[in-house]
Amino acid sequence: MANMETQRPQEQPDKNPFSPSFGTVPVALVGRDAIFADLHEGLEVGPTDVRFTSLILGLRGSGKTAMLTEIEERVARNGWVVISVDGVADGLLDRVSEMIAQASRTYQTPGLDALSGARSTERERSVKVGFYHQAWIEKEIFYPNVNMGLRERLTLLAEVAQRADSGVLLTVDELHSANQDEARRLASDVQHITKRSRLPLAFVGAGLLEMKYTVMEGHKNTFFKRIRRYDLPPLTHGDALQGLRGPIHEMGGSIAKSALRLAASCVDGSPYKLQLIGHTAWQVANAPTNEIDELSVDLAIESAENTMLHNISEPAFYDLSNNEQEYLIALVTLGEKGTNSAIAQTTDTNERTTRRIARRLDLAGYIVRDSRGVAALTGLVPASVIIKEAGLDIEDTNVAPYGCSSAGTVSLSAVAVRPCREWMPRSQARCVLLLGHAGRCRSK
Repeated sequence: MANMETQRPQEQPDKNPFSPSFGTVPVALVGRDAIFADLHEGLEVGPTDVRFTSLILGLRGSGKTAMLTEIEERVARNGWVVISVDGVADGLLDRVSEMIAQASRTYQTPGLDALSGARSTERERSVKVGFYHQAWIEKEIFYPNVNMGLRERLTLLAEVAQRADSGVLLTVDELHSANQDEARRLASDVQHITKRSRLPLAFVGAGLLEMKYTVMEGHKNTFFKRIRRYDLPPLTHGDALQGLRGPIHEMGGSIAKSALRLAASCVDGSPYKLQLIGHTAWQVANAPTNEIDELSVDLAIESAENTMLHNISEPAFYDLSNNEQEYLIALVTLGEKGTNSAIAQTTDTNERTTRRIARRLDLAGYIVRDSRGVAALTGLVPASVIIKEAGLDIEDTNVAPYGCSSAGTVSLSAVAVRPCREWMPRSQARCVLLLGHAGRCRSK
């Protein structure tokens, strides 16, 4: 593979230098240089290196898909065969098989035609009885997609690439959504081909942090536990400054220093939010004709925060189970911080179950816990989203829903908890628990 620099080819001057679409590779990938360099080195070494099979984990909007796309493009430029699929829903193995067939028709590597379509062989057959003699031609048709298993097809693909002094890269995005049995089967095939047979079949998967307690847990998932894992860190303030200033200047634009500082301070570590702010600020200011000023950035921040709520925070909240949602609701009613004991009492759940819920939420990036075990909300799902979705009343309507100033923080005094008040005929009373509580209603 060639140099793994993180700069992409410069676009035309009249193009917006920021790409807020999910999975689109931006002009500059900042804050990921070390990961790219490490991954590149592992791919260069080959199947014996642990980094030849890797997993990229991160929050929504952390740039997982963009990184996969960039890796795919770079290895493809160096002659590698790329098999790219997503893990959403069932059918992962079928999608891999389909992409293998497509690759065999797309790449001109000698030997791949064995996977491209039906092949036939002819044999002459005859029978002779006394003076009677009859001969005929027998044709045998071989269908690779039917007659070859997935492991056999991947093996053949890797063997062809090896003879061509190249490699195969298999990427699976949204791996957290994959059918776990299919994911384990694919992992077994890759492990056999790459680690045992030492063939150049590289694997890079990407998924949400929740994979740590789903796909990666259990004694059957040793492959995902042993491969190199990259947890994408939030962007630093320096990363945000570079990620905004660099593309603007490269496209012939300019941004006021105060506007740049304001924009960078509101990125909140999210590559996706950085792209949202930069894209809108460029449009509002009519750059590069005009300089991007603070007013343009203010409007861009407001737009970005609303988009983050709809595209990141709300889907993240609804990805949770009812018990996990109840945990976050309880955390908000406790002032956004609380111990497992307090949360268990609030949700009417035993403390052991509450600890398990807290661990999952911690691993998935919804909460953080200090050395004493006190949990607090992160910015992934701000308090304003929890309040809205749980039906809590907000007395202070001036509280910002999300953002760099308050990060969606709502003080306990600003929240009036709405009781369930479900009517219970047997006790002739209404429920006194919080709205959306777990378990049965209680009158006292």
